[in-house]
Amino acid sequence: MTHLRTGALALAILIVTAASSSAQGRLCDSAFENCRAPLLDLIRNEKSGIDVGFWFMEDTRYATELINRHKAGVRVRVIIDSQAFTEFNYVGSDTPVKMMRDAGIPIRDKTGGGGIFHFKTMIFAGQSTVEFSGANYSAEAFVPISPYQNYVDEVIMYSNEASIVHSFQTRFDDVWTNTTDFSNYANISGPLARRYPVYAIDPELNFVPWQNFRTRSVTHYKAEATGIDAIIYRITDRAHSDQMIAAVKRGVDVRIITEPDQYRSVGKLWHSWNVDRMHAAGVEVRHRAHAGQTHEKLTLLTGQKMAILGSSNWTSASAEGQHEHNLFTVEPWVYTWARNHFERKWTNGGPYDETKAFVPLPPDTPSLRVPANGAAEQSTTLTLKWYAGPWAHKYDVYLGTDPAALIKVLTDVELGPSENSSDLVTWRPASLAAGRTYYWKVVGRTMANVSKTSATWSFRTAGTTTAPPPPPPSGSGDGDIVLWASRATVRPGWSLVADATAAGGNRLSNANAGVKNSTPLVTPSQYFELTFTATAGVPYRLWIRGRAQSNSYDNDSAWVQFNNSVTSTGAATYRIGTTSATAVIIEDCSGCGLMNWGWNDNGYGTGVLGPLVRFSVSGTQRLRVQMREDGLSIDQIVLSPQRFMNTPPGATQNDATIYAEESGP
Repeated sequence: MTHLRTGALALAILIVTAASSSAQGRLCDSAFENCRAPLLDLIRNEKSGIDVGFWFMEDTRYATELINRHKAGVRVRVIIDSQAFTEFNYVGSDTPVKMMRDAGIPIRDKTGGGGIFHFKTMIFAGQSTVEFSGANYSAEAFVPISPYQNYVDEVIMYSNEASIVHSFQTRFDDVWTNTTDFSNYANISGPLARRYPVYAIDPELNFVPWQNFRTRSVTHYKAEATGIDAIIYRITDRAHSDQMIAAVKRGVDVRIITEPDQYRSVGKLWHSWNVDRMHAAGVEVRHRAHAGQTHEKLTLLTGQKMAILGSSNWTSASAEGQHEHNLFTVEPWVYTWARNHFERKWTNGGPYDETKAFVPLPPDTPSLRVPANGAAEQSTTLTLKWYAGPWAHKYDVYLGTDPAALIKVLTDVELGPSENSSDLVTWRPASLAAGRTYYWKVVGRTMANVSKTSATWSFRTAGTTTAPPPPPPSGSGDGDIVLWASRATVRPGWSLVADATAAGGNRLSNANAGVKNSTPLVTPSQYFELTFTATAGVPYRLWIRGRAQSNSYDNDSAWVQFNNSVTSTGAATYRIGTTSATAVIIEDCSGCGLMNWGWNDNGYGTGVLGPLVRFSVSGTQRLRVQMREDGLSIDQIVLSPQRFMNTPPGATQNDATIYAEESGP
């Protein structure tokens, strides 16, 4: 509920927020200020040249004033992206363009290359001033409909700092003279020419696609030790959310304000995925409470006293493909203004509530697709398929012959959403018995762990009823060693997770924080150990069955060490307590892909076998697995001198093979 506030804190924040200017420029808050008036004044007062670049313009007031300056002899240049009104259907955004075209203003258009032209800037040559932000040139983006209650969140910068102005002039000329990605739209004859000298780009600025916004942002996220606050319209690039989660895990406070309409936008469903997973990991999230839209792009790094603001969302396109402009600044006046701006919104310190607590929403209820409910004569190796909707990402599957006692055969596995009506989630259970009726159901879960459960469905397999399947096969090769990871009694950093698909019903899991140890550690903080018996001098092939979180290649490898391992010549190697280890990477090659459980040895590449493992003495040995890439689960480790010397114990993907434990000869 919104209500008027009269406290001293609210008044202090308002006074500081309004004090938004310095000798180098000013910031404007569209929540309560008229940010259009100073821009129109700049246009009217310009005597030399105006350069304009935008994604879309709907407010004809800007076009009218630009046309007036053009008629007065001021050189006006405009760069547009006609996709805004030809493909994205921003209503009315073609009208100002046609007005300027018909008035004779030179216009160029983004027609090639990747991404859109996402600049939102005006450069005033005679006044040595640049205006830039994430705000499109619409009426509501610069002036609130109702202060603090109905407005578009924006942070609009007016800068007269020479290095900032010169940088924008250089990049505008770069685009104006680009004949690969841009075409003449109207009123241009003769060769294209630069208007300004080629200036050095201010090091605080980041222009995409010349520079990568993601890479620079992540570098600063990793360096932050105190707090990260952000107001972000759209979040679909996991590089940002991964770092927010990693920051929370290392004790950094992270707070994010974002747009609720994006949270349930089917066209931007990965925004929901990112917001939910950050919320589940401990990031504090708030949504817009006012009647407008949260469209700004602002990040504050407390320990570094840095403000990041501009046009880039937390998306892959904004990182490297689109044309964007962003400022990474430690200017005290900018940081102070932005800090008070954020705190007012977060604490609702203004006259009316502007944000509210984020409440994660549930997914759609899973609906059956294949096999049809009650279907008969089904294959014993059939694949189950269901429609999950766009918001579910993780699943439990229950299956069994007794509808009152279904067995969980899949636990919390991230199989992804249904991005359209024909995009089905699939999972193949282990081979089923012939001639039996099976019952099953699905639990769909968001990344915030809010769930919906399907109805219980049934199908019958073809053939006649057979005897129960035999017990799981053993390692049975002479001297094979089969270890269940869940038996490890020493396992700092690894958690025991119940999993019906794992050996013994449990797997060891290493939490995903986006960390990688590129070399083995002498004293790792995350490892587990197992003991077994081996024979000195006998070569063993090492295999591990693992499952990467989210089926991501960033979560699929581990370092393995032993206490008595040696090379074929007897030299110590892969020893516990050293930086020598052998790596097991579950994905067999770059691009081979991962899907649930899979086996691999310590060789990388299709058909490539890794080095063999030998021991200097016979008897009890100790094996240590330490984290190489976190986010990996392991259930079985095999050391084979014969049976699996040249062939794997199971499949590299969707494996269901479980071996009985064999501790050695």
